[in-house]
Parts: sequence; C-alpha cells; structure tokens
Amino acid sequence: MKIRSEFRNTLYIVSCCCLSILILSCNSSKKSAGNTPNLPSLLEQSPVFNNHFTGFVLFDPVTQKTLYSMNGDKYFTPASNTKILTLYTALMLLPDTLPSVRMAVFGDSLIIKGMGDPTLFHELWPDHPVVNFLKQTNKKIYLVKDVLQDDVQGSGWAWDDFQDDYQAEKSALPLYGNLVKFTPTNTEHFFIAEPSYFQSEWSWTDTKNPDRKITRNIASNIFEVNSTFIYPYYIPYKSDMQVSRELLMDTLKKDVQLILSASLPTDIHWDIIKGIPADTVYAQMMKVSDNFIAEQLLLLTNSYLKDSCNSTQCIRDAKFQLFDAPPDTFQWYDGSGLSRYDLITPRTLVYILNKVMSRLTMDGIKKIFPTGGIGTLSKWYQGPSPYIYAKTGSLMNNHSLSGFIHTNKGHDLIFSFMHSNYTRSVNPIRAEMQKTLEFIRDNY
Repeated sequence: MKIRSEFRNTLYIVSCCCLSILILSCNSSKKSAGNTPNLPSLLEQSPVFNNHFTGFVLFDPVTQKTLYSMNGDKYFTPASNTKILTLYTALMLLPDTLPSVRMAVFGDSLIIKGMGDPTLFHELWPDHPVVNFLKQTNKKIYLVKDVLQDDVQGSGWAWDDFQDDYQAEKSALPLYGNLVKFTPTNTEHFFIAEPSYFQSEWSWTDTKNPDRKITRNIASNIFEVNSTFIYPYYIPYKSDMQVSRELLMDTLKKDVQLILSASLPTDIHWDIIKGIPADTVYAQMMKVSDNFIAEQLLLLTNSYLKDSCNSTQCIRDAKFQLFDAPPDTFQWYDGSGLSRYDLITPRTLVYILNKVMSRLTMDGIKKIFPTGGIGTLSKWYQGPSPYIYAKTGSLMNNHSLSGFIHTNKGHDLIFSFMHSNYTRSVNPIRAEMQKTLEFIRDNY
C-alpha cells in the first residue's frame, strides 16, 4: 500500500509539472504571436544578423549606463571606425588651427621641416597660409630630408592596393594629397595631369582593363593610361623627399634643395607655422572616410608634440594617455582602419565615442560626423529629420556603424553596430540595421 501511495504521489507531481510546462509554452506562444517588437528580439532573433557574427551596444551618456549589449565584449575588425580613435586623439592633442610645418630662417635661407600636414597644395584648401608664404618668399628654400620616421605604407595594409586612391602613401611633407589627378581632354590620347610635374610621366596603352583605368609601376612614378579612361581619375604617386622637392620646384618655379638634419646648426630656432582650421580637416576625414588625412593626422600629432614624424609612437602614447581605462584592450595599428590587424570591441568603441562627446557639443558632432541620408550615408538611415550621426567602416566581410542616435524623445544615445564573417552583399545587413536603429529612434 505504501508503495502504491508513493507511486500515486509521484504521478501527481509529474502530471502537474507537465501541465505547468504546457501552460507556459502556450503563454510563450501567445506572446510571440502578439509580435510585440523589442530590442532583444530585433537583434537576437534576426535571421539576417544570425547568419554571421554581430555585436551591438547602446549607451546613455547622461546616465552613463549601458542600455543593451549583444556580444559587446567580442572583437571585430573596425575598418574605418578606427578613424574615431584618430579623431579623438587629434581633438585632444592638436590645436584648433592645425600646425603645418616647422620653419627656420637662417641668413638668406628658409629651411622647411615637414610635420605631416595633409592639406598642403590640396585642392580642398587652395588658400593655404604656408603655400601663400612659399609663393611670396625670396629666400632660398631648403627641405629637411630625413624627417619621416615611419613606413610609407601602414602595418597590415593590402600591398596590392598601392594604386588605389584610398591608399596614398604617408609622408612628412605630403603635397596634393599625395595623389595625381588625370583629366581627359577633347584631344585624343591627351590628358592633363595635376600636379603638372607628372604631365610627361605617363604613356598610352590600348590594354583594356575595366578595373584599372590608370596603372602605376610599384617602385616609380611611371603611369600607363587605359584607352577606356574617360573621367577624372586619381592615383597615388610614389612619395619621397626628392619627389616633394621636384614638385615644389615645378609648382613654385623656384630652386629647392634638400638638406640633412645633421647638417643644420644645433642652435637653430624653429617656428611652427599654422595652417588650416582643424574642424574642416576632421570633417573631411570622417564624412568621406579620407584614409590619407587620417594617417597624416597621427604623423602631425606626434610631430607637433615630439618633433618626430612617427604614427606608431603616436598610437602608443595615445593608448597610454587618452585611452587608459577601456572596457577591453584593443589592437590599434594605423589611423585610417586600412589595417587588418586592428581589433576592437563594440563597448570599447562606445567608451571612445563617450569621450568624443565629452569633448564636442552635439553641434560639433553634427559638423564632423557623417549624417544619415547625406553623403556616404545618403542611401541609408533617412528620416523626416536626421537622426543618425555615425561613422561607417567596411572591409571585405566586415561592416560597422558607430556613433550617435537622436531619438524622438529628445535623447542623444551612443551606439556601436559591428558585423563580421558574412559572405554575401552587405545591403541586407544595412537594411536590418536601419530597422533596429529606427526602433531605437521611435522608442527610446
């Protein structure tokens, strides 16, 4: 009897448990059937996000609280989101008007030491104080030859992209953005090269290559123009101080000589000559994702602080001085994000964006960061009024968007959206990101 009674009790308990599970299951099904969206369901149950690796963090800078995190502590390749680190470094360490060159007057000689200023003879800044001064001076011009303490290509860059306009070489005295602009004319087989120094440095080829309209020898400034070339085309030139000297002579129509640092008097006095307002340069770097400007800003920062054109040293010091307590350590190898070695977590990007927000007003952020529906974001994140101010980052199989979102309730929140290891078009991912960010705009 005792055994039978215990059996009945056990059966009763099991039956109750099964009934409870069934009721909970039904309630859960009804909740799903109600299809009430929330942020976790949008992110965690998305078939688009679930077929690759996705990370997302949403942060409130007023309360300093993380509102939501999915894989926020996992590492991703940031690509051009790396420019957010470069921007904050420049904001903190460079003056509001960028330094341009170090200049010394020694008798009848004018000695120029490059600092990495990316704006010299750049088509976006035609009215440059240093350029105007060089045009007017009657003194003999000397360029210090051995200033760059860095490689012309960044660590982890794709070596075979040396001919693409997004991977111009780094240099201590960059001119014309370290690019040659070839423009076709109405005369057959004739093109205008800017700067004009390169006018005689190209030849015609009938080889049809739809991917490259103009090619350059990897070791020299010898260009071949493709017969299919019909629009203005930019291509990096091989940069060194000898080329900078020849470019200056050709442009200024003056003699320019090179000099080694060891040949200069030890008591020579250097003045730092100012150039272009910094915010216009930062906006160009961020809004069009200008890799060249990003790289040169690190060189310029280190040169300004330590009289050494070395981006590796700048990164090391910035990590120690400016990013001393990130949520996660991170790998940072260049200014632009061209490097495949860069690795960072979404929550660390949010930490850095929070620092940017402590340095800039929202008006300043809007002036510098890309805006949804405009420019590089023209096809995405549109709305009745702008609500996204964020930097994209894309390398093959990697896409990120990190920045600021303005909600309909008047809150300015920080977010980082990062993706890796997808193999198809990025557009479905962008569309799903837009749906998520619109939900945040409308509900937070």
